[in-house]
Amino acid sequence: MSKLEDRENRRRSTVGKIVGQTPMAAAGSGRRGRPKEDRELKKRISLSVLPSLYEDIQKIAYVQRKSTSEVVQEMMEDYRKRHIEELDEYDRL
Repeated sequence: MSKLEDRENRRRSTVGKIVGQTPMAAAGSGRRGRPKEDRELKKRISLSVLPSLYEDIQKIAYVQRKSTSEVVQEMMEDYRKRHIEELDEYDRL
């Protein structure tokens, strides 16, 4: 067997061991990091807004010491509270 073939065979066996492992086995006991909480995960979305509106929201967030995402989330929650009747009507459809 040539040196190239020998080296390739060693590489294949090493790569095969790594690829053949399950993610939990590769990570060890699987108990690393914080324990998972039973909470709703956030959804990432993309919005199109006027640049001047976005800049003003960023300024408001800065003054309130919040992230822009937190300010937008609060506005959306307020909107949902004001339109609960429409949500109820949708659920009846």
